[in-house]
Amino acid sequence: MTLIVGILCHGGVVMASDSAATYGALGTPTIGQQECRKVHKLSDNILYASTGSIGMSQVISDTLKRAWQDKKFKDAMSPEHFMDMVGKTISQTVGPYLQTAALQQQLVRDASSSLCKSMCAFSYKESACLFQFDFNGAPESSSDELAFVAMGSGQNIADPFLAFLKRLLWQNTKPSLPEGRLAAVWTIDHVRLVNPGGVGGPIQLATLAPKDGKGTPIVTMFSDSDIQEHLQQVRDAEKALINELRGQSQELNESPLPKVPN
Repeated sequence: MTLIVGILCHGGVVMASDSAATYGALGTPTIGQQECRKVHKLSDNILYASTGSIGMSQVISDTLKRAWQDKKFKDAMSPEHFMDMVGKTISQTVGPYLQTAALQQQLVRDASSSLCKSMCAFSYKESACLFQFDFNGAPESSSDELAFVAMGSGQNIADPFLAFLKRLLWQNTKPSLPEGRLAAVWTIDHVRLVNPGGVGGPIQLATLAPKDGKGTPIVTMFSDSDIQEHLQQVRDAEKALINELRGQSQELNESPLPKVPN
């Protein structure tokens, strides 16, 4: 159970997630809400997150990290070519596991231990790219028109909320990095408050963007205090909306907002 949000912004990429992990056996959860890191810095120029099998995620992320270190993607001629090279690397890695999973599905009706979807933010020349990859490595790139992507069990709640924020904040353009950070944190926060279970824990937030707006995009991992500042922005925005709908001034004492999970 998880939720990952990626947003392609002017000048970079924002990636956020919840931090709840669920243990299970043969597709049945055993214990849940164990806290774990989901947004990973693979290098100064790569962010990685995934949903599904933690073991497969570990294999894929290590493979991508080593491929980047070995400069296996250096000959990419375009972001799409780069995405294709990454997708084929993932496909070659997971292929044997997926073949075994087909047999496992017939025997025990559960192949979840071999299934993992990935979200990656890569630095390509002086641009930040946001890609998602299906269980078999099939790729898709975020674009100016489709700037956000959600992945995981909370996607059914996150997608409509992201579309709502897009309509409010960036109808005909990509968001700025500050807008993208706010939107990503707000989405994770909204889903962990209203989901029926499985998405929760502290929010994780990172960006891939040029330092001071110039040069090669690099990874920045945000601290808990940084995220709390974004959550305060969310609370302020929610209060402003309540005041507007009720016709109240900011000074009036409104009913309390939902408690934020730790």
